[in-house]
Amino acid sequence: MNNVVALKGNLAPKNARSSMETMLLNIEQVNQWLIPPFQRPLRVNDKVRALSEQLKNDGGVIPGVITLGKIGGRPIYIVDGQHRVESFRISGLKECIADVRLCQFDDIADMAEEFVLLNTAIVRMRPDDVLRGMESSLPALQKIRNECPWVGYDQIRRSSDSGPVISMSAVLKAWAGSATETPAQGKGSAMYFARDLDAQSAGQLVQFLQLAFAAWGRDLVQSRLWAALNTTLCMWLFRRLVMDRDGMSEKRHTRIDAALFKKCLMSVAADINYHDWLQGRLMRDRDRNPAYARLKAIFARRIQNETGTKAKLPAPAWFSSR
Repeated sequence: MNNVVALKGNLAPKNARSSMETMLLNIEQVNQWLIPPFQRPLRVNDKVRALSEQLKNDGGVIPGVITLGKIGGRPIYIVDGQHRVESFRISGLKECIADVRLCQFDDIADMAEEFVLLNTAIVRMRPDDVLRGMESSLPALQKIRNECPWVGYDQIRRSSDSGPVISMSAVLKAWAGSATETPAQGKGSAMYFARDLDAQSAGQLVQFLQLAFAAWGRDLVQSRLWAALNTTLCMWLFRRLVMDRDGMSEKRHTRIDAALFKKCLMSVAADINYHDWLQGRLMRDRDRNPAYARLKAIFARRIQNETGTKAKLPAPAWFSSR
């Protein structure tokens, strides 16, 4: 026993006063657990509901570790994991499987300190950090990364010869925002946009990104074109001018192919006045209307120059030319 190190103080560290095991939990057992006074208010949001659906689909396996606490004997408190527990409750399942850590505490204050430690991130996770972790399980993200290596999760370096010129989270938010009648910054988590991206939509997004990169490249002077306002509006036009397959677009506005759309994007890149105007502009109501007016004029000129006919661009209800 010469290798035993004596510890100062009367109590062992918390990791020595805890046990960990994988458990089969039933709903009656879970409903007996108490919420300590220091816990955050329970909010049943989209993430909680999505996890409840996931539990029903994968056999009731709760992700992560649920930390429980005891002071002496019973009762048992939920120190960390109350929203995952709530997902189990609303799933309608009778049983679930979870990794459970049970800790012994001196008092509520001691338990609250552990709660703070568990919920204090050393480095806050960015949306792109989450997407990087999801890539291996989502074919749509794999397709984007394989076919568009300038889309990534790392720091954006538009002035370098390599690395991403736009982040995956920005791409997904812009693509989601361009799908609505009124283009806007996609509301919601990039994680959910990634999960909702099917093979067909991923292929269309890749086509747009390849056209945009061919027209704009990675030069620093083009960096404003990769920002949310211009990217979302160009995606919105791409959906209506190139992707629209319902046979009605020709009655409403001009229909063009991908090659001509790329030439329009090249004209966008060459318009210095538009570049200057974009500085400081954001994807918001105040800037969206004048930005679209400028894009519409650039596209119309290039289409007329290439085809010899006057172009008719979309004139949605949200847009006013005045």
